[in-house]
Amino acid sequence: MKRKLLYIFLSAAVISSAAQPPNRLLAAGDKPLKRFNAGEREKKLFKALGIKSFNCYEYEVGLGGSRQAAKLLHSNHYGGDANLKYTIHYDAEGRSAVKDTYYYDGAGNKIAKIIKNARGATQSKWLFKHDGSNNIIRMTLFGENNEIRGRWTFTYDKEANPIEIIESDGDDDIFNRSVSLYSKNKIFETNYNAENDVDNKRVYTLDGGGKKIEAVHYDQAGAEKIKTYFKYDTAENLIENAAYYPDGGLSFKFTHKYDKENMLIEKTSFDKSGKPDKIYIYTYEK
Repeated sequence: MKRKLLYIFLSAAVISSAAQPPNRLLAAGDKPLKRFNAGEREKKLFKALGIKSFNCYEYEVGLGGSRQAAKLLHSNHYGGDANLKYTIHYDAEGRSAVKDTYYYDGAGNKIAKIIKNARGATQSKWLFKHDGSNNIIRMTLFGENNEIRGRWTFTYDKEANPIEIIESDGDDDIFNRSVSLYSKNKIFETNYNAENDVDNKRVYTLDGGGKKIEAVHYDQAGAEKIKTYFKYDTAENLIENAAYYPDGGLSFKFTHKYDKENMLIEKTSFDKSGKPDKIYIYTYEK
């Protein structure tokens, strides 16, 4: 089977944790928790507060940067329904470099994303198809010449949890398949490669509100590769996520700060020694 390398960035808001099961069936008492949906929560918050847009700025702590010298990375712009209308990405000089425009159907489902460069030429586009329950069942990526670069198909259980995600290239050759099993406060995810061999596994643990509090990544042989922890405040805002290797070494760490309206206002990344590396600042317009 032919494998092709696709350089693709997928939004966390589009794909939920796909999962992988050990070869067993759910026991009668293993009904899974309802998963926390951060995207839905953010949309409700933006709509309630009347958020029209936000800007994200970055400065590098290690290079002696300051808030005054922070660079504008991107800006998001929203409609009255709190659906994202477009995003503008800026280059190092603060100039508009790339614009992502989003389109929706009458039910508010995202049906297309068009990405254009500073000259207005289309670089790529995404098309989304939904089922009667408003779940994404197919996602297709097109290149600048309208050629298909990749497809994603999604299958769900009766609770609308994704139980299988198949990724294929423009020739419909499958290069990744994720299978998920949900059991009480656990999600078991197995990822298969183009040869349908197990590539890696992940196990997610949820708290009582359905939020992820731990994610463990295993290699093909079942050895632990990395463990990620998630911490929240009493308002269910994510305040820290950090990943560690089995020897205790830090892979990555982020901390998050919010204002009194639960809006994210600052995110800090840390280097592998645990020192602050970059700080991201978020400002909003109502």
